[in-house]
Amino acid sequence: MKRAIVVISMLLATVFAAHGALAAIGKCTVVNVDGDKMVIECNKQTKGFAKGNQIKIKTDREKAGRNKN
Repeated sequence: MKRAIVVISMLLATVFAAHGALAAIGKCTVVNVDGDKMVIECNKQTKGFAKGNQIKIKTDREKAGRNKN
C-alpha cells in the first residue's frame, strides 16, 4: 500500500512540475515580414511572452500546402 501511495505521489509531482516547465503557447498569424524581422499577431493574451525573449516557431505544413495554389 505504501508503494502505491509513493508512486501516485511521484506521478502527481511529475505532472505539476511538467505543467510549470511548459512554455507559453499561442496561435499567431504573421502580419508583416521585413528582412529578418517579423511581426506576428496572436489571438490570445501574450502572457508568458516578454519583449526580447526567444520563441520557437513551428509552421503549419498542412495549411501551407493549401495556400500554394
